[in-house]
Amino acid sequence: MKIKIVYKLFAFFTAVLFIFMLILNGFFYFFFNKQTVELRRNDLREKVGTIANTISMFLQNDAPTDDQQPSPSVQTVPPHENMHMHMGMSGTAMPYYRALVYYIKLLNRMDMSDIWLINDNHQFLISNNRHHHPVQYNELPTGGVDVINEALQGNIVVADSFSGVLGTPATTAAAPIRGADGSYVGAVLMHVPLNEVNNSIFYAIRLLIISSLFAMVISLPASLLVSYYCTEPLRKMKTMALSIAEGNYATRAHVHQSDEIGDLASSLDQMAVRLDAAAKESGRLDKARRIFIANVSHELRTPVTVLRASLEALTNGLIKDDVQQKEYHQQMLNETIYLERLVNDMLELSKLQNPDFKIEMTKFILNDLVNDASRSMRPFAAAKQIHINTNIELPPAQLIGDYGRLRQMLMIVIDNAIKFSQKNDFITIHLYNKPEKKSTAFLSISDNGCGIDPAVLPHIFDRFHKTNDERNKKGTGLGLAIAKQIALHHDIEIKIDSILNKGATFTFSFKDIHLL
Repeated sequence: MKIKIVYKLFAFFTAVLFIFMLILNGFFYFFFNKQTVELRRNDLREKVGTIANTISMFLQNDAPTDDQQPSPSVQTVPPHENMHMHMGMSGTAMPYYRALVYYIKLLNRMDMSDIWLINDNHQFLISNNRHHHPVQYNELPTGGVDVINEALQGNIVVADSFSGVLGTPATTAAAPIRGADGSYVGAVLMHVPLNEVNNSIFYAIRLLIISSLFAMVISLPASLLVSYYCTEPLRKMKTMALSIAEGNYATRAHVHQSDEIGDLASSLDQMAVRLDAAAKESGRLDKARRIFIANVSHELRTPVTVLRASLEALTNGLIKDDVQQKEYHQQMLNETIYLERLVNDMLELSKLQNPDFKIEMTKFILNDLVNDASRSMRPFAAAKQIHINTNIELPPAQLIGDYGRLRQMLMIVIDNAIKFSQKNDFITIHLYNKPEKKSTAFLSISDNGCGIDPAVLPHIFDRFHKTNDERNKKGTGLGLAIAKQIALHHDIEIKIDSILNKGATFTFSFKDIHLL
């Protein structure tokens, strides 16, 4: 079963969205986790530094001076010694030590973290274990001892070295405590379990996943619509192609897009237009072929029938009179001459209509061509007592073309004018040009004959088209078709003006002439 492209596109968009969601979540987790941990470490460093500074200020301000008398219940010792003294003195703790314990407990409650105080002899002063079991100093790992030592040297350190002893992943920050004399008398350590950070990260990731799934649910219908929108033009073009395959060339895709699909649809529309034109032309040619065959059959039937009848009459001895026999022979000769002309004209027209036919192009003077053609037709016109007047108003004009074919074209038109002119009529041949079209020469051949019926005018260049007139009895109906083909080979435009019973004028437009 074929899978429609709309579903393929939908699956593709869905896969892309899903992969994009995974990549986005992965990048978010990586950078958010890194940023959160970094911010947490900086925050922890700042807090432990603040706590250490506060304790340092407390110790420095609590040191006794010479004019102060110690209270009866308080033993006056230097702060440094005081820090050492309270190790193991649970019953005789000094008041400021009890206040310090309360301060650390308050911080523990507020920050939900563990805070240790260690003196410079690596002894625990305060160890509030909210998240783990009590720890002895000798239980600390090597990395933890290094952190404490570095803090006792005056540095603020952030490390993860206490995770093993604390029993849970944690980040530890250590900061030094200064005594009254400015020396480092201890260190404060602050432990923050990483599960709180991880919970924040996982909550953010969960929120991002939920948002991504929600966005994906919303985007899936949109991707389906986009897929349908992208494939709808293809469906239309498929329908159009099937319609064309059935011979309906008038169908169109009706797709208007400024992209590759729109270009394809436009190409299909152009193809349909050309196929439609080709089909019409094929139909026209087929019709012309049938008409041509019918005309040829008709034109051949009459002379062949006359020849057969004449030959049968002569062969059977039905015609015995010498005068009648001579008439029959003359009739047979005339029909043979007609058949020869018909065959020659058909061959000539077929040759001219052949796309591979090449005419011989040479340079000649158009004026000489007109004079030659009119001079050659004067004897035929004189036989009917028709006068040919040649009026050349054009300076010598050079033209490139086939002199013999163009002469044949003009003689065909002049011959037609002679056929349909009455005795003592005039045929006027006028060669001229127009001021606005100096590179074009115009040649008009006019007669005062019977003219051309407007209903017949569009068909006068068709093959075997001829009027049922006694004057055109010997015509083959191919002369003007030959003249038209010669004109087409030379890019000559032929215009016909005619008034019924008053005459006709053929006007030829010769382009690209060169006046000498």
